[in-house]
Amino acid sequence: MDEISFNDIIEINGILEDKSLNFKVHLRDGCGGSGQTLWIEPLGNCACEGHYEEMYQVLEEFWGAKGKVIKYWDNKMQFALERKKNGTV
Repeated sequence: MDEISFNDIIEINGILEDKSLNFKVHLRDGCGGSGQTLWIEPLGNCACEGHYEEMYQVLEEFWGAKGKVIKYWDNKMQFALERKKNGTV
């Protein structure tokens, strides 16, 4: 598993802000080899309502350009990244 950098987190949060999507992505570093995971923070219920699909699309395009696919869990508010293999997971 490739490491997710703080610069990646800063970049994706900047893209979300530029697109007026009121979400923030946070990095959680696992201990004992459990790997890194990410979680999505909605920045206010009303401000995010109706924008979840657009936010997911931005995340998937951003990580996809880096050769990764997102594996969501917990109501799509937490996720991990996997490397694409030959154009697929």
